[in-house]
Amino acid sequence: MTKLEKRFGSWAIPNLAVYLIAIQLIGVVMLMANRADYADLILHGSSVIDRGQWWRLLSFMMLPRTMSPLWLFFAFYIFYMIGNALEQQWGTFRFNLFVVTGYLLTVLMAFINPGVIITNTYFLGCVFLAFATLFPNVEFRLFFILPVKVKWLGWLTAAAYVLSLFSADVGSRLGVAAALINYGLFFGKDFIRGLKSGQRRKAFVAENRAAESAVRHECAACGVTDVSDAGAHFRYCSTCGKCFCEEHISNHEH
Repeated sequence: MTKLEKRFGSWAIPNLAVYLIAIQLIGVVMLMANRADYADLILHGSSVIDRGQWWRLLSFMMLPRTMSPLWLFFAFYIFYMIGNALEQQWGTFRFNLFVVTGYLLTVLMAFINPGVIITNTYFLGCVFLAFATLFPNVEFRLFFILPVKVKWLGWLTAAAYVLSLFSADVGSRLGVAAALINYGLFFGKDFIRGLKSGQRRKAFVAENRAAESAVRHECAACGVTDVSDAGAHFRYCSTCGKCFCEEHISNHEH
C-alpha cells in the first residue's frame, strides 16, 4: 500500500465523501423530477454486457436507500462525518483506495452473476464498518437520546451482513461478499493479530492462575499446604531438607 501511495498518491481525490454524497443527490433529484426511473439506474450485469448500458456502472451509485428527506439528511451528514474521519486517520490515498476497491469488488459481483441486481447498500455500509473499527468508542445518540458506542452498532451491522449471507437474495449476498472482502483486505491482518494477542493474553492469565493455585509448601508431618491454609508458615529442615509447618518443625526426629 505504501508503494502504491508513492506511485499513485497524486491521483487521490480529497474530500471523496463529498463527491459520493453529491452523486447520490443527483440521483435523488433525477428520481424526484421523474428524469430517470429506478430500473434505469440499478446495476444489472446482463444489461451492461448484452445491451451496452455502461452508465449503470456509475448510476447505481446514485441510488439512495430511501427517498425520505429526513432520512437522507441524517444519512448524508453521518456519511460525511465518518468519511472525513477516515480520511484524516488514513490519509486521502488510503481512504480513496478503500472506496475504489469496494466499488470495483461490487461491480465485479455484477459480472459474476449478471442476472441479479447489485446495490450500493453494502458497499457504502462497509465504510461505516471501517469507522466503527478505527473509532470504536465514538458515541452516537439513537433517537437523539440514547448514547451508544459506535462499536456496538458496528457489531450489529456485521451481524446483519453475516445473516444476509444466509438468508438474503443472491444480489444481496454478492454485495455483502464484496463488502466483507474489502473489509478483510484492509483490516484482516489487524484482526488476526488481535486474535493472536487475545490468545496470548488468555494463556498468560491461565499460567498465572495455575501458578497461584500450585502448591509450593507442604508439611511432611500433617500435610497442610500454603493453598489449604493461606496463613500457615513453613520451615525447611537443614538436615533432611523436608518442609514442615511451624507446629511440626521443632518436634520432628531431626
